[in-house]
Amino acid sequence: MTEPLPGTANPPWWALLPSAEARVSCGEETHALRWDQGALTALDHPDAEEELVLAALGGDRPACVGLIESWGRRGDDLQVLAVGPRSAADEVSIPAADGPAWSGGPGRGWLASAPAGAGPFGWPRASLLARRTRVRSRGPMASMGMSAGARAVFGRPMLRARGGRIRGGADRAAGRREELFSLLALGPEFQMRLSATVAGAWGDGGSRAGERDRARPALTAALAGRLVPAARAWLGIDPARVHVSLYEDAGWGRLAFSGDRLDAALPVGWLASVWAPGLAVIAGHLVVAVTEAAWPGATVLAVPGPGADPVVLKVRAVDGGWIRAEGAR
Repeated sequence: MTEPLPGTANPPWWALLPSAEARVSCGEETHALRWDQGALTALDHPDAEEELVLAALGGDRPACVGLIESWGRRGDDLQVLAVGPRSAADEVSIPAADGPAWSGGPGRGWLASAPAGAGPFGWPRASLLARRTRVRSRGPMASMGMSAGARAVFGRPMLRARGGRIRGGADRAAGRREELFSLLALGPEFQMRLSATVAGAWGDGGSRAGERDRARPALTAALAGRLVPAARAWLGIDPARVHVSLYEDAGWGRLAFSGDRLDAALPVGWLASVWAPGLAVIAGHLVVAVTEAAWPGATVLAVPGPGADPVVLKVRAVDGGWIRAEGAR
């Protein structure tokens, strides 16, 4: 059994997630969204905050601004972890149609993802560039032509939406589903980053950390859904033999082996700092914590095998994946 190690450092949850960009339709133009250091930005809307205010008063909401608003609204939503990818090989399917709002006419509603630099997520670069999901939406995705402008940054709590155009009852449920689809349609890199954003919100120091008790079942399910595939890749273990629980004490967590059974307890922050950047399994080790992060390098705690104590590894991002840069010490 490995024991908790006190004093484990906690770099920002986004430290090993490189920036990423997506091109989206905005009226008659194609605009850029950029994610960097935990925040989503609209590169072509210099007055996006003002545009949000006008939209709240009944004006039109440009697609880019609507997506930024939606990202802020879903940045702590556990539904993201319920439907998002479980591993780099898990391809999330976006419905081609969900009523009239998702029908999309020719040349309308196309979203594409493209990496901004190397990203260690396991997807070949070519597939990232080629991936397209056809989506059309009303409300946050309403079309409106906008001129190019300076960068507008959104990542502040004030942008967590206050209802917007999503109403109660069935309409509200449909609107929330549509909103989530519009974010997932930004592509695999953004799916991982949105999942990490949610995990970070519920992790230590996050905006929802004080509410973890009531969300424990959902958080445990989210952790298990991503740790079990990693454990299988690490040990070849039958998923049914892996028991996962949420860890909330000092240190990185706990792993206990009994015969062919693995009992694993990790903090929810593991999803943001380790799983989302693609660090879960490296060189035959299960990574349990990041202690230092300076992209594209990192220092991690990793367990080499059943019953072993964690060791310190230096790792480096190379060609879209992670390699062991030095031997354990």
